[in-house]
Amino acid sequence: MPTLIRLILPLAIIAFIASAIAANPTQDWARQLGQPGEGGAYISASPVYNNGMIYACSFDGVVYAIQAQSGVPQWKFKAGTTIYSTPVFRDDTLYVGTGNGTFYAVETFGGRERWRFKAAANVDSTPLIMNGIVFVGSDDGRIYALKPANGEEILNVSVGGGISTALEGYNSMIYASTADGRVVAVDPSFGKVKWSVSVGERAYSPLAHDGYLYLGTYDGSIISLEVYQGSLAWKSQVGSPVTSRPEYYDGNIYAGAWDGNLYAFNATNGRLVWKLSTGGPIKASPLIDKARGIIYVGSGDRCLYAVDARHGLPYWKFQADSPVFSTPVMVGNKLYFSSYGTSSGGGTVYSLTLPESVALVTPIPCPTPASTPSISPSEGPVVVTFKPSPTSSNSWCPVPGLAGAVVICLAAIRHLRR
Repeated sequence: MPTLIRLILPLAIIAFIASAIAANPTQDWARQLGQPGEGGAYISASPVYNNGMIYACSFDGVVYAIQAQSGVPQWKFKAGTTIYSTPVFRDDTLYVGTGNGTFYAVETFGGRERWRFKAAANVDSTPLIMNGIVFVGSDDGRIYALKPANGEEILNVSVGGGISTALEGYNSMIYASTADGRVVAVDPSFGKVKWSVSVGERAYSPLAHDGYLYLGTYDGSIISLEVYQGSLAWKSQVGSPVTSRPEYYDGNIYAGAWDGNLYAFNATNGRLVWKLSTGGPIKASPLIDKARGIIYVGSGDRCLYAVDARHGLPYWKFQADSPVFSTPVMVGNKLYFSSYGTSSGGGTVYSLTLPESVALVTPIPCPTPASTPSISPSEGPVVVTFKPSPTSSNSWCPVPGLAGAVVICLAAIRHLRR
């Protein structure tokens, strides 16, 4: 029996120590946009991935194409004016709006302009491609339907208020939020507004899921509307602007707010499930890895967070060179995201390799963002490790593994005392 105890005790100690080993992402590369020392290439748009390339847009009016594997720039497309919104792509064409009302179709292989369309005001809204048509929202209060091949206008619909956030498509209907606090449903087949509902001070990008819309407002509300008539399903208050599109996963709605919290609400009744505090405002939508139940979200504290979707527990955080106001994009085990930028050189696009296992992070806050951050990106928080369930339906908890190790140790000690 003593021999058995001598075998069990080291195993228990190893199990306990293993639970304290962290798994963090590794940085593959980082590419700062713009010219060093000049600034101006700030990034509020999220990067997009297509066919081995990352496309990022910046305030300096340039679309950057970067090779996803190496981080090497491939080409630049100069629009000549500020780009705030995230582009979309279809096949070999990238579609992007600009601050002077010009909407571009850009060939993705070499960055050549295919065509352009001019709206009457800013096109800061992320476009929508649905049923083979490109839909574009503008601050002129109209939604334009364009032919993707040549940019020819099919029709336009006036919604009565400026559109500067992403359009949403659902069951061949278009949903848009306006600057005057309304949500509108547009039937593109007839070119008419089906319904319009006032929801708050200013409404932001809606998400459509299973017959309902979910969106945030500048006056700090998360709202759910029925898609067919716009009737209110529920409304929850967070007390701080919610300016990014919510996301749905496993019965919950997830959204970040300017108060620095990531919120999870029950999608059916709007009750708060949990919230996670970061050190800065959250201005971009989270990305959810639905296969593993992990949320990735950026914060104004210069950190990108990985969070357990079911319980709101942090796994790890990665520190960038400036606030992270973009939604990451995941391709396989790679995660791509961009930071907002510094006054000396503009935003930075990052490539990370995700860990095979994830870990609970101890509550160590990220540093307060400086006006001109100059530190290099770093990662390596103190953590407590666990292996999550491979499926999203089973929740994970680190306690059983630790408790098991403790029980084994106590049993062995008790036996020795006999």
